[in-house]
Amino acid sequence: MKSDDFDLKADLQYGAEPGVNSFRNNRMVIFNAKSMGLLRQQLIETLGVEEARKTLFRFGFQSGYSDFLSIDKNYDFDTPEELLKAGPKIHTDKGLVKVETHEMEYDKEESIFHFDGSWHNSYEAEQHIIYNGEADVPVCWSLTGYASAWCSGFSEIPVLAMESKCEGMGDEHCEWSVKPIDEWGEEAEPYINAIMDFFKGDKLMEYYSYMEEQQGLEGKIELAKETNLPETRASTAVDSKENIRMFREAIEEILGKQPPKL
Repeated sequence: MKSDDFDLKADLQYGAEPGVNSFRNNRMVIFNAKSMGLLRQQLIETLGVEEARKTLFRFGFQSGYSDFLSIDKNYDFDTPEELLKAGPKIHTDKGLVKVETHEMEYDKEESIFHFDGSWHNSYEAEQHIIYNGEADVPVCWSLTGYASAWCSGFSEIPVLAMESKCEGMGDEHCEWSVKPIDEWGEEAEPYINAIMDFFKGDKLMEYYSYMEEQQGLEGKIELAKETNLPETRASTAVDSKENIRMFREAIEEILGKQPPKL
């Protein structure tokens, strides 16, 4: 299939269970943009801009990576390029932002990835301006998190999306670019630091073992709670029962023992 053929409405089940909307066995919730804007502002005022940016960037990253896993598993695209372009299509269909893609270049064997585009009608920029006026720096933190995650899942290497223009700064539209994290400069460090635990990969279990040696089992459990591994593993489940089983298996793999029964 082509990316343009993807139809979110076709597979979005309203009332799959009482009080549950579902997309490919992943629960979906709908919030008013104003309520998200208020939550965003509360994070800024309570945590400060840096921690709020980190939290919202991670929020967007989790959303984008979970979407990628689900779409990659459940749909058969004609080419890898069509799978890549499905991410911007979903971003648009969710009502978060209108996405236009420009140039793309990738080679998985050579770890090459570059993807550029623009955003229009960003809900995040809109909400930032409502509460704070125009900013001096880009403010679409959750949107860049989503794009970073989708492209990282596709390219199989850590890549980062950043804005060079932003509606939240008064620009006519946002412009973004995605490339490997080691190709960015110092301006990217806050974003990279926010998501490095998503990229432990083969070193993850070794890292958990180290944490147990240094901080004991309690430290290892706390780290397990902070990582997104169980969520991303379980997001490929075909139904809610398998989701719970896969989540618990991931926790068991992290802790080295079965988690307590619920």
